[in-house]
Amino acid sequence: MVWSTKQKFQLAVAKGDEVLSFEADIKKAYAIIDTKRKIVGVKLLATEEEYNFYKIEPLKNPLSYCVAVKSASLGHRIKFNAETSGCGGSSRVLGLAKPSSTYYDGTDCFNLGLYKDKELAKQCASQIVVLDRSTYGVVIQPIEYFSESMAPDVVLIICNPRECMRIMQGYSYHYGVTKSISMSGNQGICSELTAYPLKNNTINVSFLCSGTRYLASWEENEAAAGMPFSMFSKVIDGVYQTINPIEMDERKQKIQKNLQEVNINDLSIEYGKTYYTELEKLKREMKKDEA
Repeated sequence: MVWSTKQKFQLAVAKGDEVLSFEADIKKAYAIIDTKRKIVGVKLLATEEEYNFYKIEPLKNPLSYCVAVKSASLGHRIKFNAETSGCGGSSRVLGLAKPSSTYYDGTDCFNLGLYKDKELAKQCASQIVVLDRSTYGVVIQPIEYFSESMAPDVVLIICNPRECMRIMQGYSYHYGVTKSISMSGNQGICSELTAYPLKNNTINVSFLCSGTRYLASWEENEAAAGMPFSMFSKVIDGVYQTINPIEMDERKQKIQKNLQEVNINDLSIEYGKTYYTELEKLKREMKKDEA
């Protein structure tokens, strides 16, 4: 299903629930990032009491974390615990299960054929982020189901590589160049996009992994960005602030229409120029003067 901007933002919560104070960031994100999916929020819960607080029907059968993320990106709300986590890798990464000794000594990954030798597999096992915590359960849902007082831990945006570029440009606008992108093409959703941003308090991008592409049937042109919720507002603002210097007119027109639909009108869209088209124009003028 392809969501319209209004559908993406529509708060799918019952009447009487807390109105989201961060709704402007959510509206803005859906208007300026070109993705047909919902933006996904993930909350790791330490206790059964916290788990029960979220009035979401618990899973009856085990489900992989990455498939739950895919489902949330389509608008569904999911929660599961160790008993209904259907993937050993994500259970280990998210703190639902303790890593085995054969994981850390490289045996498991080497036996899968992912690395040239056991020593390299051991090295990579120590570098792929596994959360050192005891997690009781996980809530995965579209970000608009959360609130500022009950915020997600991590935000995942699944989109095409071009929109991942825009998200990174939004990050760079406020934070500068990131020196800590981490990826191996393995454990893309659980480690690269969830555990790594949460543990290191930074953004990360991922081309996903073979496991999630098989289990969740992501489209071939999809990639993703993950970030701690504390960065979400500034990253989205950075994307917003760089619309004029970066986006071409066709995209600017679509963004302006999306923003108008959600009553965001504080940015004056400048048509007919970007920073790179202006630089090319300047180069042509300089060559003309030299002739």
